[in-house]
Amino acid sequence: MIAIDRRRLRAFITQVDSTAGPDGCWPWRGSSDQDGYGRFGKQAEGAHRVAYELMVRPVPAGLHVDHTCHNDDTTCPGGVGCRHRLCVNPAHLEAVTQRDNLLRSRHTMPHHNAAKTHCPQGHEYTPENTYTRRTSKGYARRECRTCRRDRLAAAA
Repeated sequence: MIAIDRRRLRAFITQVDSTAGPDGCWPWRGSSDQDGYGRFGKQAEGAHRVAYELMVRPVPAGLHVDHTCHNDDTTCPGGVGCRHRLCVNPAHLEAVTQRDNLLRSRHTMPHHNAAKTHCPQGHEYTPENTYTRRTSKGYARRECRTCRRDRLAAAA
C-alpha cells in the first residue's frame, strides 16, 4: 500500500472536473503546457502522471502514462488540441512502454508504419520477406527483403 499525501491529493482534486462520472474523461482545470498536457505543482509535473501516482500506484521506472481514452476515440484530431491530454481519470490511464504508447495512438508515425502490410513496391511484409535493422539513433526500421535484394544487385 502506498502512503498518500492527503494535502497533495486534496490540492490535486480541486483542479479536476469529474462531473462526467466514473466512466467519463476528467479534464484538468489547472495550468497546461504548450503541448496541451495538464501541469501540477511547483515542479510542473504532468497532471495525468500525478493522477496515476496518487490514485493507482507509482509509475514503474522507464514507463510512460498513456491516455487509454484517447486510443478509443476516432473523432479526436490529436496534437495540441487533443482533449484527452487533459484527462486525469485514473481509469483512463495506464503505465506502458514508450513504444506501446506511440503505437497505440493513431496520430503517430510509428502507428501508421506498423499498420502497413506492404512495401511501397507492393511486396507483402511477411516474416520471410521483412528485414529489420536499427538506425544510428536506435530506431527499428522495416525493409522489404525483395526490394533490398534488388537494390543491392543493381549496385553491384
